[in-house]
Order: sequence, then C-alpha cells, then structure tokens
Amino acid sequence: MDKSYLKYIKVVALILAVFYAYRCAHTGHDFEVFVYAGGKLINGQNIYTPPFIQNLQYYYSPLCALLLSPFASLPIVIPQMLWIFCSYYFLYRIWILSTEYFDVSVFTDKQKLLWLFLSLLLAIRFILIDVGFVQMTIFLLWATLQSLKCFKQQQNITGAALLALATNIKLLPLAFVFYLIYRSQFKAAIFTCLFYALYLFIPAIYLGWDRNMSLMHDWFTLINPVNKEWTIEAEDGPNSLVALIPVYIIKTTGVLTFKRNFLDLSFSQVSMILNIVRLFFVLLTLMFLSSKPFKNITSSVKQFWEVSYLFIVIPLIYPHQQQYAFVYISPAFIYLTWYFIKNWTVIKLKLSFSHWFLLAIVGFNFTPIIGRDVITSYFFEVLLYLRILPIAVILLIPILWLCKPDDKESNNSFEIKTIY
Repeated sequence: MDKSYLKYIKVVALILAVFYAYRCAHTGHDFEVFVYAGGKLINGQNIYTPPFIQNLQYYYSPLCALLLSPFASLPIVIPQMLWIFCSYYFLYRIWILSTEYFDVSVFTDKQKLLWLFLSLLLAIRFILIDVGFVQMTIFLLWATLQSLKCFKQQQNITGAALLALATNIKLLPLAFVFYLIYRSQFKAAIFTCLFYALYLFIPAIYLGWDRNMSLMHDWFTLINPVNKEWTIEAEDGPNSLVALIPVYIIKTTGVLTFKRNFLDLSFSQVSMILNIVRLFFVLLTLMFLSSKPFKNITSSVKQFWEVSYLFIVIPLIYPHQQQYAFVYISPAFIYLTWYFIKNWTVIKLKLSFSHWFLLAIVGFNFTPIIGRDVITSYFFEVLLYLRILPIAVILLIPILWLCKPDDKESNNSFEIKTIY
C-alpha cells in the first residue's frame, strides 16, 4: 500500500479514536466507580460497603483507590478522558512489545500491514468494550508485557514493581509470578512478591495501620474465590468458566427463558466439576511449557507462544470476568496471525474447506460483528445467554497448540522501534 494512503488511514483512525474517547468519557462508566472509591477513601468511608456510584461494587485494592483519590474532586469526564488516552498509548506499546518477540525482517510491508490489521480485527471488539467502559484491562496487559521485557533485560526491580502494581490492582497477572518461578527467574518472582506486600501496606502511611488492615480484610473477603457467589454466575455479563459451566449443569435463571441446562446437579457437584475443569486448564499449562521446571527459555517466539496460552486461560479461570477482560487474549491473536502469515504457503495447502469453515466460526466470535447494533439486541443476548464467547476462547487453545512454533525459529529477540 502507498505510504500516502497510510497517512490518511492514520489520520482517520486518530479522529475516530478521539471521537470515541470523547463519547465514552461523557458517560459514567467503570472508571467513575474507581474514582468515586478514591473520594470515599479520603473522606474516611469504607470503599467496600455502600453507597456505590451506579450501584456497582468496588473490587479493586485500597492502593488503587488511593492513587485515584486526587481526581475525585474533578468532573468525572476529565479523569475518564485522561485514562482513555492512556489506554490508547498502552495499546500502542502492547503492539510494539509483542512484535519485539518476532523477526519481522522476513515480512514485506504488505505482510506487516496485514499482520496489524488481522490482529486488530480479532481484538478490536474487546478493545472497544474496555475503552467504552473505561476499564483497566489494557493497562494490565501492557504492564504484564512490559514487566516481562524488563525481566528479560535483567531489570528485575523495575519489572517487579510494575508487575506487582498490576497484580495489586487486579489479580489477573498473578499467574505470571508462577511462570517466572517455572522459568527459573527467581529474583524476578521474589522481588514481585516483595513489592506486592509493600503495595498492600503503603496506604497505611495515609490511612493508618488499623484502617488499612480493616480495608484489606474487607477486600480479601470480597474477592475470595471460594465465596459461593463465585461458583455460579447466572447473569449474562460474566464470561469465564464460572459463568459457562454451571449454567449447563444446574438450573439457573437468566435474561432469556428457554432452557440451557442439560443436567440438574447439586451445588456441591457443580463446584467440584468447576474446580476439576479449572485444574485441567492449569495442568494444561505444563503441556505448553513443554520443558522441565526451573529451566530458562532462549527462543523469544517460543516464549511468546507460551505466554499467549497464559493470556488465554487467565480470564477463563478467574471468576466474574466481563467481556472487557478478554483484551488479555490479544497476544494470542498477535501470535496466531503472525504464524498464519509466515506459514501461509504451507497452511493453504494443508487446510481443507471444513477446517477454514471451523476457523471462520471461531474467529467470527472475536470480530466487531458481534455487537447489539449489528446482530440485533436479541441475538446478542442469545450469545450471552448460551455463553458462546468463553466457548470460542476455549477453542483458541487447540488452535494455538497446532500452531506451535518450529524449533528452527530464531532464538533471539528482534527489537522493532516501528514496523512501518
């Protein structure tokens, strides 16, 4: 494509991004809940008990609320607009950090552009939802990838401070601490744990020891994964395994009325099955790591393939994960599109029409076509009710496995400042 056209595309994309940010910032969304919690915190209130803005429970850490408290006195549109533009920057950095794992010198300019377009096409649905709700997942994904780069460059303290901060805000990146241990990066894991502990107690400088301890107790009680409410999520917002499995094996009430459960088990049986499935996906991690523990990895492509599985499975295992949480699977899209473009000559000969059809069905669920304004509100509710999204995410796992990188792939990172 002519570079002059690329400039026009970038200008149009920038205008659309600014317009979308302006529209989202002028509507009260999740970031308003976070900032409101900050206001409650400095006013001496308990951020984990009512009243709540928009009647939405605050689930994040005391430190997160304290960091956002300076914005509590501002019109909500200002902090929301600022955070959206921060999210745009984090998205840019996510792309750069991801492409550094690959040697794209073998790609033509058209292939590089196609790589970006396909990755964005598959991830844009979740990006728009995350930005639309003014949520934190884009930041969490950037922080995870940036910390991994820091660890690769032996910047253990910087990487640990960042990964621990992301984990303190929301527990999604916690799995990467165990990944660091498995990959023999003990210093990185230890420093991350130390920083996490530090972040738990930093608010005590402002709040006082007793109040901070009380808030931490309320927070841990609220997010405890063994709570009964985190075993069956029948409402049509969540999309993790907790939302998928129970509705098919126990009678539940959702927005729609037609039957979806084929079994009617007891609560204890549902809980047991759910935990077995969770354990299965955890153990499946060992298959993707495919090497003995405490052994470092030298191939950058292989490492990105490994962490792509983690990025897929984390929002599945954790309870109460809304659609925006699946921004976390974006690295898997980046890897898979790279793999298909790089191996296109072989792939197009091996895959039959039925294979392409199945891939299209799975991929359809990640495109912006899945939206109330496109497929109608009723059909969208049907997809939520039947939990089609988590099913599609699970189907990504065998696809990722079949697209395992070749042993001949380069063992060195190829740092790219810009690919255009």
